[in-house]
Amino acid sequence: MVSAKYRWQEENLAPTPASQAIADEFGLATLVAELLVKKGYTTVEEVRRFLEPSSTSFYDPYLLYDMQKTVDRIQEAIVSGEHITIYGDYDADGLTSTAIMYETLTQLGADVDYYIPDRFKDGYGPNKDAYERLIANGTELIVTVDNGVSGHEAITLANEKGVDVLVTDHHELPQTLPDAYAVVHPRHPKGKYPFGDLSGAGVAFKVATALLDEIPQELLDLATIGTVADLVSLTDENRALVKFGLTALENTLRPGLLALYEVAGVDQRAITSETIGFSLGPRLNAIGRMQHAQSGVELLTTLDDELATDLAKEAQSLNIQRQNIVEEITKQALHKLEQEPKHLVNVVAGSDWHEGVLGIVASRLVEKTGRSTLVLDISDEGIAKGSGRSVEDFHLFNALDGHRELMTSFGGHHMACGLALEVSNLSQLQAILDEEAKAQELDLTKKPVLKVSAKLKASEVTLDLIASLDKLAPFGTDNEVPLFEIIDYQVVQAKALGKTNDHLRLDLSTGKTQLAALAFGVGDKLPELLAQPKSLKFVASVDKNEWRGNVSPQLLIKDLAQAVKQKPQVIIERSERLQKEQFLRPALYGFFNANLAQRFADHLPAGSKCVVFDQNLSQLTADEIVLVDLPQNLAQLEFVLSKLDCAKVRAILYTKAKSAPLPERTALTKVYKFIFQVGHLNLKTDLDQAATQVGLEKSQLVLALKMFFEAGFVTIKNGILVGVRNARPHRLEDTNSYRTHGQQIQVEELVSTSSDEELTDWLLQRLG
Repeated sequence: MVSAKYRWQEENLAPTPASQAIADEFGLATLVAELLVKKGYTTVEEVRRFLEPSSTSFYDPYLLYDMQKTVDRIQEAIVSGEHITIYGDYDADGLTSTAIMYETLTQLGADVDYYIPDRFKDGYGPNKDAYERLIANGTELIVTVDNGVSGHEAITLANEKGVDVLVTDHHELPQTLPDAYAVVHPRHPKGKYPFGDLSGAGVAFKVATALLDEIPQELLDLATIGTVADLVSLTDENRALVKFGLTALENTLRPGLLALYEVAGVDQRAITSETIGFSLGPRLNAIGRMQHAQSGVELLTTLDDELATDLAKEAQSLNIQRQNIVEEITKQALHKLEQEPKHLVNVVAGSDWHEGVLGIVASRLVEKTGRSTLVLDISDEGIAKGSGRSVEDFHLFNALDGHRELMTSFGGHHMACGLALEVSNLSQLQAILDEEAKAQELDLTKKPVLKVSAKLKASEVTLDLIASLDKLAPFGTDNEVPLFEIIDYQVVQAKALGKTNDHLRLDLSTGKTQLAALAFGVGDKLPELLAQPKSLKFVASVDKNEWRGNVSPQLLIKDLAQAVKQKPQVIIERSERLQKEQFLRPALYGFFNANLAQRFADHLPAGSKCVVFDQNLSQLTADEIVLVDLPQNLAQLEFVLSKLDCAKVRAILYTKAKSAPLPERTALTKVYKFIFQVGHLNLKTDLDQAATQVGLEKSQLVLALKMFFEAGFVTIKNGILVGVRNARPHRLEDTNSYRTHGQQIQVEELVSTSSDEELTDWLLQRLG
């Protein structure tokens, strides 16, 4: 059975007076207006600013802290002929930031060059040795772009040598800023800039705006690539920048970008944020991943068509190499993980793994395994160096930040990190990450959430709706492409696509028309999907397909599942004793008895979850669910079974002691007479002897006395039980004690007297 990768969480759109007013004012589909209201744009003016940004959407660059100081110092350097070096970074944001600053200073007549650190020798950010070389070669002013706020050591060195450093950056701020001449950062602790999520290229663009005293239209193309490629929020000022920048990219005359379009197969007439994310960004990033990235800035800034073509072809070749290397390392890493015990966090290391692609490999492994993953290359010197990527529910930086003594270098944030450590410390690193995952209460049985905007009938997927949705573009971080659960359709055909049959095409009938739905990268699931295509349900975005001049709507599937459930595997492991061998595999362990759950919770294997079944239980999803003990009645068991969504159920169904039979009427009469004969019973001291005298087990006597008490046949005060003469008639079978005990016996008899096959059938019939 193919199950969904995500938990689908519908956003519950609803029509409101605000959404109706917005739909009328802007000619939008009602659904799109409701989406805007859900995003927080509730007035016509707010929606206008979102849909129709203008030059007023760009904030005054001098609102950035230290901007005036930065501009003054650069102008002073230009006037005095100081040699300026722009110190950049090797990713797409860093390369475009460098190009923006370089072109701006060149335009102003500066004596300027740029330096891109070597990913493998210099590492990220200000490098002390690199600064020393630059200064020795005549650099008199350093301007950082897309880095610098953590460069304390290198900046201190520059200060000691009489060289000022102007930091322009957007990364996470350390507790103390470096002692730079100026620090331009949208979230500067002393600043009040209205929007804190600029990219490195965005910050460089603001510096260029201040230096040139106008918004530099000719730099919008570069700033847009950096902004989209760095996955910063596409809201507020970034949205305006990218909205205008996409038009600039469609009209650019830069030889480097035109050559990059050519090798990437990009249609210059239809450039979107997805074009940057999937075509331009990866090729620029590949340069810095595979070699020194200096040529990346040259590609973006050259005016030589022939050189641009050569550099673009090189970027294309490097990107293909990068893809092949990622594929190979991912295979090797997966094989290693399969051979090792499962952990809450994956740590995998190998020799001769290309350091420049380990972050991508880590992301692939997170996607394939559902676990945060660190991938490291082991050098000949015995140093393991690499990258980590995380799942949303695990804060990777916090997990490692308190253990810096274990590592020779470390940096990162919630979802990613870079680190190096001695190979001898790898096992300790694994143990620390597993412990931190437990401390953060990481639940691997819980699928990540996929936000679904609404349910959408297949017949409602039209070109008009797509045109209306396109007005929400550009899409990206914090303005994701809307996703819909598609309903009301019939699958009329399903077939595999692609050279290696890795993709799926569904032809859907809506009653009047047909609609294609495409799912990419589902090769491992294709046999099951093709075997039962009519059972599929899915979440998708809407898109246009253009072929030979014809335009039609289509669906791009984000997640899918088989709607008709296949029954899970049931394994019967009835037990009158709980042993550690029953708790060795990662699973969701469910208990009816809270005290029992408390006893075992700390002894479950890594990756497991402990759940106490109660009446508030909601849907439980996991690969394997274990029913550890017995409930008090069959209704409880049936209720829990109806809430389970899993591939395997293990039924241990442990009970500490079998319940005694219900006392027969003759025995109850004998007990009742005995109470009046003895006058009273001390419930603390007399029960054993009394049970012997009436010929019952002690537990049966206790049950009889509970029934008498509920029926009003006896009273209990200070532990002394006394019979009530002339009590009102009452059916003992109607007492709660009688019913509860009878229900408990019923559960026990089901488990103890049924064969494995009979019990399996009973459970399967009631599973959700």
